[in-house]
Amino acid sequence: MPAGKAPKRARQEGPESGGDRIGALPDEILRHVLSFLPAQQAVQTCVLARRWQHLWKSATGLRIVGADGEAPVPFKKKAREFVDSLLLLRGSSPLETFELRVAGSAVDVRRVRLWVRYAVECKVQVLRLSFLGNTYARMRPEDPSLTSKYLTKLELCGVAFNGDFLDLLRCPALQDLEIEGCSFVVAGRISSQSLKRLRITRPVFNRSSRTRIHAPNLTTLHLQVSYGKTPVLEGMPLLISALVAILGKCDCCSRSNYGDCGDESCENCMPNDTSPVLLHGLSQAKNLELGAKDDTYIFRRDLKCCPTFTRLKSLLLNETCCVPDIQVLARILEHSPVLEELYLILIYKMQMQELNVIMKGRFSPKELPPIISAHLKSVVVRCGAVDERVIQVLKFLSELNISFSSTEEKLKAED
Repeated sequence: MPAGKAPKRARQEGPESGGDRIGALPDEILRHVLSFLPAQQAVQTCVLARRWQHLWKSATGLRIVGADGEAPVPFKKKAREFVDSLLLLRGSSPLETFELRVAGSAVDVRRVRLWVRYAVECKVQVLRLSFLGNTYARMRPEDPSLTSKYLTKLELCGVAFNGDFLDLLRCPALQDLEIEGCSFVVAGRISSQSLKRLRITRPVFNRSSRTRIHAPNLTTLHLQVSYGKTPVLEGMPLLISALVAILGKCDCCSRSNYGDCGDESCENCMPNDTSPVLLHGLSQAKNLELGAKDDTYIFRRDLKCCPTFTRLKSLLLNETCCVPDIQVLARILEHSPVLEELYLILIYKMQMQELNVIMKGRFSPKELPPIISAHLKSVVVRCGAVDERVIQVLKFLSELNISFSSTEEKLKAED
């Protein structure tokens, strides 16, 4: 046998004998594996063997990200030309996922729009767009909304929306929408008939008008409001779980607890407007968490015409909903006829306290007043320390025949 050549039988040995185990996989699995690699690395596999030469072109996912798979790729000429060539060579093979994660102070939105259109034409199901520069990727007024009958999940970061992009009625299969660190200053509405899960974090809303959220089939909502006016939640009859947190000085007026100080020049109030903002849209939730960082009036204002939470089983409130105006808690309890679990998280002025005190209420359902749900099973208060404000809450609960013993007040949270 000539030196340097392996026996033919050895070259044909299967993976069970230590041969090319990856190469023994079928093309369908290899395409799926390639979809997890950054695009640059996926393309480089074409030099492995003749079989790999074109596999990357039909990978089910396309990730335009940094070499480590997490960091963004700089939006520079070299990267732009690479993506342009990549899409041209790849052709129209179907895509399950398309991820674009770029950084730069001047993102060419028109070029990005062409890349997104390519992904849509390839029947993409999951679309992720992240712009991590010092400024937003600003959409042009004429940029249309997305149109795709295949898109099921959309994730957006660092985008300044125009007035139309979030009109998602032409995406009938869309079920998941995640928006992080985006500007809604121009966007007056989010609309989707198919959306099931919506998550909005670190948004910038308009300071003079409210964005409206229309998602009648929503089941899960996570909404953080950090700047601008709190958005209006329209009816969500299928809602199961919702978390709403007002984290900044949003809808606050130092002269009024209800946003009606009477000063026509006050930009923070809502004079002559009695329409609900949040609670009407949340009234069908089964699990509800409400919290605010500062003394916002939105919850108190909505409670003037409090809806009935006909399906609410579990309720979590932070200190802003309890003190100094205990009526916020009282009104919600009065309008929650099937409530089973109540959790109160009391950390005042958002101090860095650990929740090392847990107090569990003791009561007999038969002794609860008629205004409280007869289905109530559990009341838990968590706080950093028992001060006069915590005592105020405990006193209110004691008037409802819910007591807390001194030993329970000192109970330490589990490590």
